[in-house]
Amino acid sequence: MDTETISGAASTIASLLIILGLLVAIAFLARRFKGRIPGSKAGGNMPVSILSSRPLGGQHSLIVAEVEGQRLLLGVSRGGIKLISRLDTHE
Repeated sequence: MDTETISGAASTIASLLIILGLLVAIAFLARRFKGRIPGSKAGGNMPVSILSSRPLGGQHSLIVAEVEGQRLLLGVSRGGIKLISRLDTHE
């Protein structure tokens, strides 16, 4: 191989490594700031707390969750999550 070919290959590899590094950095930043970007729907300003969980057998369970001060009884199964009832809050 001549010097030009080796130089071209080294330049291509260096460019690919720089692009790969930039992609990794962007992925890291996107993951770190997920939900903090204005207009993002990733739960940035909506705190959710799981207060209680009760397995019902198989892949079914009941969850008591609190969202923005309101308690919810949720049914969780393989098919998804369903709101069963809104619960009164006793403060």
